[in-house]
Amino acid sequence: MDPFDKLPNYVTNVDLKYPYSDLPYIGQYKLLKLPFTGELIEHVDYWGEGRIVNGGLYSGFRNCYNVNRQYQEVSNGPDKGRKIPNRIPVRDENDCDTRAYIKDDSVKIVTLMSAPIIPNSARDITRIVNERVGMVVIYGMPVESQGIKLLAAELKNKLLLYCPDYELSAYLQEPTMMDSHVAFLNKQLLMDLLFKYVSTGDYNKAVTITKSLQDDNVGFVIKELVDRLLRAREPNVFAYADKLWSAGHHDIVNDFFPSEIKLITKQERVKIIGRYYNQALKLDANVDRYNDRLAWGDSKDKTSHRVSWKLIPVWENNKLLYKIMNTEHTMYLKLDVNVDGYGDRQAWGSNNSNEKRHLWKLTPVVLETGNVLLIENHEYGQSLKLDAHVDRYGDRLLWGNNGNVDGNPGYFGWVINAWP
Repeated sequence: MDPFDKLPNYVTNVDLKYPYSDLPYIGQYKLLKLPFTGELIEHVDYWGEGRIVNGGLYSGFRNCYNVNRQYQEVSNGPDKGRKIPNRIPVRDENDCDTRAYIKDDSVKIVTLMSAPIIPNSARDITRIVNERVGMVVIYGMPVESQGIKLLAAELKNKLLLYCPDYELSAYLQEPTMMDSHVAFLNKQLLMDLLFKYVSTGDYNKAVTITKSLQDDNVGFVIKELVDRLLRAREPNVFAYADKLWSAGHHDIVNDFFPSEIKLITKQERVKIIGRYYNQALKLDANVDRYNDRLAWGDSKDKTSHRVSWKLIPVWENNKLLYKIMNTEHTMYLKLDVNVDGYGDRQAWGSNNSNEKRHLWKLTPVVLETGNVLLIENHEYGQSLKLDAHVDRYGDRLLWGNNGNVDGNPGYFGWVINAWP
């Protein structure tokens, strides 16, 4: 073979111009380490050989550094026998320390394709991948394999965590020879992905990843996600909890969600207390001609059956709404079809619950004094409030407010406590 035919193929592959790529392992000398600038290395393919086309299928990548043995050549495809492009040399499979060539915590993406993972390579991959923005993708290896378990244990030290069913970018899908992958994501990327799944209603994926985090004993990541959802006032946090509970993951809901979400998800009896006036909701002792009962805030009672409620989940178009049932009378909260002079609607309890005005959307709000909920009627878009005026008993009528309440959750917010 002509000596020039042994050179790396920098027509198919991008020449990243690393001065030691064509040399044997010389790690004992003081070398220029990657990256040369303050920026991170985009991609290192561990045991990579560059882009290989074989029978119409692709493996490897065109534009990355390839960690490989010091005398290894391209093993198959049209470039078989040529030097590996952009190679980072190591002595051999058992001595694969790239410390002389690649700085710690300096690589955004590390990949590996169908090659054994041993303790040395697992440690080196973990050393080079960036903790804050990095990811590791392993192709063609089952998640249950010993090599993946070994790598997962190392990566966990940097909080790069396994993400089930992670959808690869178009760039990482280029190797078509591989039909499976295992991805480990940095904590922030994983949190962002989970937040997106919950907020867009992709609950099956959210539940799968959450269960994986629990299995990895990193429940604090779940807790941080729930806190982030609450601070973002994400209504779907209730649906997320409901899906986890329905899937049998009761311990996740019990361990990582706040008390009001646990009480609602478990359909336990609760008190619904107006935060501003500190009055618990009840239904009137008397009925009108339709057998409906007015809803009130009680000035004193927070323990009797009159102030006991259950929130019953109703799924509609992948959104979770609730019926709010008074347990003393088995009556369901609704808003009046008529409005007063301010456009507000009185709240009633009724025996039936088959109308859109019986459905309610819950929005969590975090205040310095504790969490509250905004409770919005699905039919009219009006949120519950207590009247500014009292009757002779000090009680206040319950209304739907004509107007936006988002800016004043301290006044319009509701506290959910266990009954009694």
